[in-house]
Amino acid sequence: MKECRENPFRRLIIRGLLVIAVLLCLGVSAYGEKGDSPASSSTFSRQAEAGRALPLLSKNNPPAVPVQDLPSAPVKIKGAEARRSRISGSSADVQGADHQASSAQQISAAAGKIAPEAGHRKDKRVVYLTFDDGPSAVTPKVLNILREQGVKATFFVLGDQAAGRPELINAIWEQGHAIGNHTYNHNYHDLYSGFTEFWRQIKQTEETVREITGVRPQLVRAPGGTFGHFDNTYFTLLKQAGYEVIDWTVDSGDSRRRGVPAAEILQASVADLTSSSVVLLLHDGSGHGQSAEALPAIIERYKAAGYTFGILGAQSDPVQFRVSSKAAALKRGKPSQDWISANIVPNAQLFAPGTALALEIGRMETKLKPGEYRVQDGQYYVPLRATVERLGGQVGWNAATRSGTVIWNGRSVTLNSETQEIGILRLDGTAEYQAAQVQLLGESLWVPLRTLLEAAGHPGAESVVSAEERRVKAA
Repeated sequence: MKECRENPFRRLIIRGLLVIAVLLCLGVSAYGEKGDSPASSSTFSRQAEAGRALPLLSKNNPPAVPVQDLPSAPVKIKGAEARRSRISGSSADVQGADHQASSAQQISAAAGKIAPEAGHRKDKRVVYLTFDDGPSAVTPKVLNILREQGVKATFFVLGDQAAGRPELINAIWEQGHAIGNHTYNHNYHDLYSGFTEFWRQIKQTEETVREITGVRPQLVRAPGGTFGHFDNTYFTLLKQAGYEVIDWTVDSGDSRRRGVPAAEILQASVADLTSSSVVLLLHDGSGHGQSAEALPAIIERYKAAGYTFGILGAQSDPVQFRVSSKAAALKRGKPSQDWISANIVPNAQLFAPGTALALEIGRMETKLKPGEYRVQDGQYYVPLRATVERLGGQVGWNAATRSGTVIWNGRSVTLNSETQEIGILRLDGTAEYQAAQVQLLGESLWVPLRTLLEAAGHPGAESVVSAEERRVKAA
């Protein structure tokens, strides 16, 4: 009986000891989770790999930005996913300047920002390939290389070459390249004898390109560059007229002499691959086949150096040589204020936002942009040659009488700026003269549009004005 009474008491003692042991075990486990557990250790290691030190979270040491709580249990995620899973969705305390590109992209993506490598980097490097003196037989080779390499460029074209090879101007434009103005004939003697001759060639080339592409080139590059050629008058008046003059920062040397070999062109083109912005001078004019031969290697070198390829525009940072003492000493005369008012001031409006004047005359239609027409005394005034030739007519100029002759719509019309008359010549040899406001502005005759249309046999013009455009219709 005594043994029977002791057994229950012994069992109670054993059970109590077991309960104490279990509680002690649980206490040790709970304490271990708050200490340096393997989970915490592995978490710290992964944070360090990502270039981030764990902030000390306390009331006396608050973090610079909110930090997401780290998980207390080990999570088996490897590589980039492990680092990304520990970045706050709204902010992250990322320290250290030497992050790898992938880490920076992952951190910024998780934080809802664009990483420098994924967007615009402060140290982004751009090269602008530019080609002068074309188009020529070399241009198709250059275009094929650019297309194969996925690269865009800027072509500064000569007006006489563009007029003879309009299909190449179209090809340049249609492939997404930029077109700049390189004057009409590249003749140094004419171009740098005075600004008005340079201006005449710029406008002649501009009109040639506009007739082919429908767009006026706003970029201008001086043959031989501006250094030694441009004085302040050239720079100032071209800027006032709405143009952007572009020189270069790197010369490929492909025009220093005839037959410069491709290897030499390549060497000069990539001599400095440290600049943040490069405007590279090349040529696609006649005789520059070696430039096309060197082009693939030039592109590959710039790509390998981390450059992207851009095209120049009116909003690009200007790249211009300084005015040399030689150019300043030439003391070329500045155009008169009347000439500047007639040519430079209205030209700037060609590139300014405004309302176009649409002309729907008979079966022909064209548009005059702001700057190509004026509103004076309630009438539209238009440049004679540009208007008539776009509508299918022909215009001749008599310098002795300062008059223009128009052949249009089966009629011959003379417009005289000295006598302020319009003469309509009939088939029977008789003529009818009418008083008209014929204005000679610079080298252009300007006339009232309605007067011109009536003299050419297009009476009854109707005018409509809307927010989008001005339109004149005549049968």
